[in-house]
This record gives sequence, structure tokens and C-alpha cells, in this order.
Amino acid sequence: MQRTDFGIKNSRIWHLCSQDIETNKSITLDNWTRYRGEFREIYYLNDIKKFLEVDHFNHTFRFFSAGVRKNNKDDFRRFFRDYLGYREIDM
Repeated sequence: MQRTDFGIKNSRIWHLCSQDIETNKSITLDNWTRYRGEFREIYYLNDIKKFLEVDHFNHTFRFFSAGVRKNNKDDFRRFFRDYLGYREIDM
């Protein structure tokens, strides 16, 4: 399985991030919601707290403090850094 090749343990994170959704649409899986803009995606926890922003134009991503578990944050990081080759920027 491709997600295990990159060390991503949580299959829900893999499915949420890898789904192809249209611009200006969203997808929710468990308590995470992914909103897709033209060049940017924003991930929310419980539709309230922004915890991740992905910039597809600059190939970067950054986390916000929102109380996401460390192991889930690491899986999101592995998806964008290792699988897509994006660079993490610090707040």
C-alpha cells in the first residue's frame, strides 16, 4: 500500500489528503474538513480551528496551533513533505 511506503499510519489522513476535489469545494472526514481553493487548501478541526494550510503554488505547507495530536500531525507532515515533496514553513 502506497501510504505505508511513506510511513503514514492513519488511513483517514491519506484518504482526506489524496481525494481529488473541485475548487471551492470541501470534504469532511471524521472531525477534519479540507477546503480547496484554486492554489491553497485549508484544513480545519471541527470546522472551527484552522490547523493546516497548504500552498500548492509555492509547494509549501504550515501548521497552526489547534490541538491536533502529534501522531496525526506527523502523518499530515509525511504526506505533504515526503509524498508530495512540499516544504514546511514555520509560523
